[in-house]
Amino acid sequence: MSDTKISALPAVASAADADQLPVVQGSGGGAVTRRASLAQLRSGLLADRPVHVRDFGAAGDGTTDDAPAIQAAIDALAANGGGVLEFGPRAYRIGSPIVVNSAAIIFQGAGFTEGPSVASGTWLTINQTGFTPFTFTGTAARGSVVRDLAVRQTHSTPIGPAWAPTDYDFVFRVQDCLGAVDFDNVFLCAINRGIWIDNSGRFNIQRLRGQVYTTGIEIDRGFDAGRIQHVHFWPFASAADDVVRWQQANQDAIVLRRVDGIFMDDLFIFGARSGLRFTSSASGTTRKFYIGSYYSDFTQYGIWIDATNVVGQIANATTQSELFNSGGAAYAGGSGIRIDGNNTRLQIGNLRVDDAESNSIRVNGTGNRIDLFSFRAEFYNRLNDGSASIHLANVPAGAPNAVFLGSPALLGSGNGGPLLNGATNSFIALAGPTGRADRPGVMVGGETTGLFAPSANDIAAVAAGVEVFRATSAGTVTLGGTSGAHGFGVTTPANAVNRVIATGTAAAGTPSLAVAGTDTNIGVALAAKGTGTVRLQTRGATALEVNATGTPGNFVRVNATASGGTPQLLAQGTDANVALQLSAKGAAAVSATNPLQLPGFTVAALPAAATYVRCMIYVSDGTANKRLAISDGTSWRWPDGAVVS
Repeated sequence: MSDTKISALPAVASAADADQLPVVQGSGGGAVTRRASLAQLRSGLLADRPVHVRDFGAAGDGTTDDAPAIQAAIDALAANGGGVLEFGPRAYRIGSPIVVNSAAIIFQGAGFTEGPSVASGTWLTINQTGFTPFTFTGTAARGSVVRDLAVRQTHSTPIGPAWAPTDYDFVFRVQDCLGAVDFDNVFLCAINRGIWIDNSGRFNIQRLRGQVYTTGIEIDRGFDAGRIQHVHFWPFASAADDVVRWQQANQDAIVLRRVDGIFMDDLFIFGARSGLRFTSSASGTTRKFYIGSYYSDFTQYGIWIDATNVVGQIANATTQSELFNSGGAAYAGGSGIRIDGNNTRLQIGNLRVDDAESNSIRVNGTGNRIDLFSFRAEFYNRLNDGSASIHLANVPAGAPNAVFLGSPALLGSGNGGPLLNGATNSFIALAGPTGRADRPGVMVGGETTGLFAPSANDIAAVAAGVEVFRATSAGTVTLGGTSGAHGFGVTTPANAVNRVIATGTAAAGTPSLAVAGTDTNIGVALAAKGTGTVRLQTRGATALEVNATGTPGNFVRVNATASGGTPQLLAQGTDANVALQLSAKGAAAVSATNPLQLPGFTVAALPAAATYVRCMIYVSDGTANKRLAISDGTSWRWPDGAVVS
């Protein structure tokens, strides 16, 4: 260095990285003056400290493409093993791809002010399509974080019925990192697609807010448990009817494909086709997901499962399916939960579904099962066409669908719609008090054995899949098979006061069938149908048979009497005179073990002979050897043929 005074050096507007600067080391007599470039000084002072994007030329004026400067800063950090990349409170336009692939980089923003447009804080603005703004890829990028910043995209105006968002790619793609890349306190303002994560587990997305048009978060091949929590999607950028209704027709806020053991909590979705969509990829479907609290509003489907073998648990969920800004009208086809796949296993602690056009829960496919502890549905069956709150598809082949309720469903404002639709072999089982069946379809017991309600006014029991009992509100009871194919039935007329009582006994007793009621005297009838007979059996065979040769007008009565009386076998009926006939079978005789007692008459008081043809009487005042008389149809004659006189 020449021996020149500093005051004599020429002035410069700014120092370049290559400019040499004097540096005094030590003090006193041991002080030594050395030379160092500005770049060397910066490197020494900033070693292991965050770098700022402006140090690498980022303008932050919202117009200049700052992507190259940001990439340069990332590369510089990566060369030293990674670190923190600071963004000041400016708007940085991203006009080309930025890639993190060789070190963990933390994008540290300066916060943001929520609102429809770029405001204070750190904003990344995007107004060009055809590229992915930020990509994290490779295992070296694991541990990267994006936090405390906002992203804004530009879309077409004016807004009208044909409005659709500009088709931007995902703002952030996390690809093949095999581990965590986190997002914390990020604001997505007017974003077409937000965050894509593939083959990168253990991620943590938290405090994510904003308005997304097509997809907020989409995840595939999440093989290790990730986390999504504190999400708030709301129309920050635009609450115009056509914008939010486009979202209701097209947006799937959170899409999960093959994701294992993901934890989600404190989710709020406003204006979407589906708040949570469980779908598939070539790698499979979502298994063992967990949701703490979830609320979707103005969503066609709060939860939409269109994949097979999805398994998960939800603690608390509330969904509403109104058409946005339409005075409470239901969104066409909206449901709180819709399952279009097969073999879903969904466990829900508390579920409330409001404003479903038809069904609060709609289960298509086969073999799906929902275990639902507490269920409330308000304002379903809005078309007033008899739609059930829970619709389970009929399954002609394969395993039926099933819903198991932990408590009776609370249904309100459903226009009288039932809990379960008819014409289905799928079912609802209620693990509640035995016999409690307020709504059709409720079952107490297992899948094939228990009580259920085949209609609003019936309760029935099934054993091994076969109905064996049914009782109706009209008092009809059938036993031994499906009603109409049963073995025993009881019909109770309206206002019935007389009844039949069957009584069993202890050993050596005789069971009885008796009548009781309010009347003093009550008869009992045992009736066959048509020309059928009534039979009494003992020892496994018929002991007595009652038959009728025509519609009964005349009949036989058996009278019992008090002690000392004589039991009677009487002919009764509508005719004035009814004969009584005893008939043996074939050529056998009619016999009596005791003598037969004939009616007695005097000669003066004989009955009309024409009435008793071939009948025998005892004449009490006949002469010797003349006591028996027989009618020939004209006269009574003694055994010798003489007319009784």
